[in-house]
Amino acid sequence: MEIQIPISYQEIVNELVNFTELPRHEVEDRVWKQALGDGSVKHDAELFGITPHQYNDKMEQLYKEGYGLIIETLVFWATNERQLWIQQAVERIRLYAQKSDRALDELAILMLGDGTGNDSLELVRNGFKVNYFDIPGSKTYDFATKRFAHYGLLGKSVNLISDFNSCLSSQYDVVISFEVLEHLTDPISAIRDISLMLKIGGTALITEAFDAVSDNFPTHLQSNFKFAKKTPFLFLKSGMLLSWYSQKTFFKFKPMEFTKLENPSIMNYISLLRDDNIRKPYLDKNINEFKLAVKRMLAMQS
Repeated sequence: MEIQIPISYQEIVNELVNFTELPRHEVEDRVWKQALGDGSVKHDAELFGITPHQYNDKMEQLYKEGYGLIIETLVFWATNERQLWIQQAVERIRLYAQKSDRALDELAILMLGDGTGNDSLELVRNGFKVNYFDIPGSKTYDFATKRFAHYGLLGKSVNLISDFNSCLSSQYDVVISFEVLEHLTDPISAIRDISLMLKIGGTALITEAFDAVSDNFPTHLQSNFKFAKKTPFLFLKSGMLLSWYSQKTFFKFKPMEFTKLENPSIMNYISLLRDDNIRKPYLDKNINEFKLAVKRMLAMQS
């Protein structure tokens, strides 16, 4: 059966009706509002009574029981900008396979936090096999699982991962994680875990939205705002060097590619600082943080 990833309004609505328990009238309303900018995650934030940008039990409940992230990500994926992320990732993985003289379906690929499964489906459509991980037992995980089963992919082109710790054995050629880190209470540990997942020479394709802490994104954590503009250095601390980044998308660095090194060196840090696109935002961020720290100190002394 040919894999069909929903792009149009009606296709997205049908996909949600087919693979969730939501009634069609509610799906139509929420998808339409999402397309107009009235976020479905904001709807869930009110429904579950979360405190925006702060992780607690209610936000955990939202992740497990809400449909908002499914709707939001399906609508966003239908945009040209978002599709370009995975298209460029496919190009980079093909290049990795060529350099390592491997067939595409021989590569060990982990989709880390793929949510609805669109990126996994796109990779399968391009000849890859993937391991999929998201929050087991969540509505999102169930939605993706039903989609994979519908196409007969389970146990063939798609393998579901339920034990996160089983991934931490340097077995993957590629780890892909799009817009996940900003949701986590400890993204530094998550980055270390990605390093543990990769083989030496393996690559991680990453996007993040640390600086997108706004009303439209109530599940992006305020505690992670301090990491904005620092991602290449955070990954290098865990032994992964920025080896490529997109300059095609509206925002640079979506996605970024990191290669796991055997022995990181000071020269790797220097190579990052030589790139104006990395150095200037990084230094500006640190200078602003220093100024704010000085202001707070002076305020406490007055």
